[in-house]
Amino acid sequence: MKKFTFLLSLFMIIAFTGNAQKKIKEKDLIGQWKMVINLEEGFEKAKEELDDNDDEFLGKLILSSIEGFASAILDEVDIYMDFQKDGKLRVIVEAFDEKEVEYSEWIINDKGFLLINDGKNDVDIDHWILEDDVLVGYDEDGEKNMAYLVKII
Repeated sequence: MKKFTFLLSLFMIIAFTGNAQKKIKEKDLIGQWKMVINLEEGFEKAKEELDDNDDEFLGKLILSSIEGFASAILDEVDIYMDFQKDGKLRVIVEAFDEKEVEYSEWIINDKGFLLINDGKNDVDIDHWILEDDVLVGYDEDGEKNMAYLVKII
């Protein structure tokens, strides 16, 4: 029985550390990343909130319409972040056969979180955490955002 308990404890420790976030290092970050926005998760949360409301049917109908429209628009938009050395960031947005490039800055704080200076402070993402080789955005309350970054180069 002690052997089983030991093996179970060891397995759980390995499982938790394998899935744990790791501190971001500059060498892991440098390169080009593609932004993915998971609208489905956000719309599912909104639909769940409607379940508590009397106007549930109309609200779900409106949400479904908006979801289809937003998905169609996102299919036409690609966002790339090119992280360069010394905290330089190039943001490339390709939408509707147009390309726009903007420049910004990034830092890694003492917690190992990635912080991106958007210059406008109108973005919901407060910091990014590296989880299973994917940069996941979190808001200031620690809630996971609908956006994440996947390294492509």
